[in-house]
Amino acid sequence: MDVDLPDGLYPFIDQRPPLADMAMIEVPPALEQLLRTQAKANGVDIHRGAPVELECTSADFPEATFLVYWPYEENRLHMLAPKRFGVGLA
Repeated sequence: MDVDLPDGLYPFIDQRPPLADMAMIEVPPALEQLLRTQAKANGVDIHRGAPVELECTSADFPEATFLVYWPYEENRLHMLAPKRFGVGLA
């Protein structure tokens, strides 16, 4: 999976960590369902091969934002998240 992102700050829930602290991980199934539902409700299309910022709302996080990516070679969404969430993933 190849996502070319410029160095900078990127969204993860209610924070904007630097790219150096982030990794692209596979979205857990329950969160993927929520993200796809929120995207559809907000009229946001998720296209293969293009990163997109999704804004979501919940009781815990009234303004949560995620950068998601749908690779051409996989059926699951991936997301940019702090590296600690990618530990143990291959």
